[in-house]
Amino acid sequence: MTWIFWLSAGALVYSIIGYGVLVTALSRLAPRREPVPPKAPMTFSFLIAAHNEEAHIDAKIRNTLAQDAGDHAVEVIVVSDGSTDRTVALARGVADPRVTVFEVSRHQGKADAINLGLQSCRGDVVVFTDANSLLEPGSLLAIARHFGDPQVGGVCGRITVPSARTGPTGRAEGLYWRYDQAIKAAESRLGGTVSAQGSIYAIRRDLTRPLLMGCADDFLMSVNAVAAGRRLVFEPRAATSEAVSEKVGREMGRRTRSTERGWRALMVHRSLMNPLRTGWYGWQLFSHKLVRRLNPLFLIGLFVSNLALMGQHWFYALTAGAQVTFYAAGLLAMTVPAIRGFRPAALAAFFLFTHLAMLRGILRYYSGKKSVSWRPVRE
Repeated sequence: MTWIFWLSAGALVYSIIGYGVLVTALSRLAPRREPVPPKAPMTFSFLIAAHNEEAHIDAKIRNTLAQDAGDHAVEVIVVSDGSTDRTVALARGVADPRVTVFEVSRHQGKADAINLGLQSCRGDVVVFTDANSLLEPGSLLAIARHFGDPQVGGVCGRITVPSARTGPTGRAEGLYWRYDQAIKAAESRLGGTVSAQGSIYAIRRDLTRPLLMGCADDFLMSVNAVAAGRRLVFEPRAATSEAVSEKVGREMGRRTRSTERGWRALMVHRSLMNPLRTGWYGWQLFSHKLVRRLNPLFLIGLFVSNLALMGQHWFYALTAGAQVTFYAAGLLAMTVPAIRGFRPAALAAFFLFTHLAMLRGILRYYSGKKSVSWRPVRE
């Protein structure tokens, strides 16, 4: 049991802390890559897949159209994926010739909606963005300034969680995103950002491919660019703001689906984890996406082996007590919302339910289940 304890502990330290420290240190040794603006104006196609987004779609379209495009052209493609509310009516109510709205009568899933929308995108670059994510001013120009470099296949933006409009779970998620995006910035300077996050990212139109059902659309679409021999760059000034649900059950379901679909997409591109083929990117993909999603197994190994070893030395008794206390606090905060007001308990709850969701997602994948369509998680 001793080797299981230390192997699990080492894997967790590497995944949660070590990889971030290593990639940041190595990125500082890499030559600085300056953005290369395009020499001629480009056309950017914003593609928005929406299912029952009447609370957000009007503001989303107007927010997108309000972006400063400089000399570039913009079009907005909205695909309603079987919406049963006023999503279509509100989208068509935006009287602007740059907006095109498609309506799919049956809810078939986001991948189908994106595949349909891609057929109508006329731009040089497709900007994928969630219906409930508002773009920060200057996001489009921040994205555009990278596409003069022919080696850049895509640009990944930054997500922010507004603390004024969210609760303890949202604040914990905001902390997670700040940490994760610091890693993405370091990856961008080294082997290229590993993948995009769905709230805002842009891919050259000629590098887009039809999405496979049951795969994470943001991961698959962005990593397709890497598979084509191009780089992904992280652009923090291309930012969105998105609130997070405080309903743990719904967030658990969302993260379970995200892990299942993300793991399936990772398996599609598993050959890219070979550093002999993709250099630094292969190591980054392996560490950031594969090892991190195996954390639940390392946590189980650490906990079970620690309980078996606790009678052998005071150190193991201390670490076992710490683990039991941490998990108890997390479980209590998950079931009693008022306790999440205490920040350490909120962080424990966030850590616990995110890793439980990861475990469920991996098990769903290997049991043959496939998430294709679902309702968005909203308050």
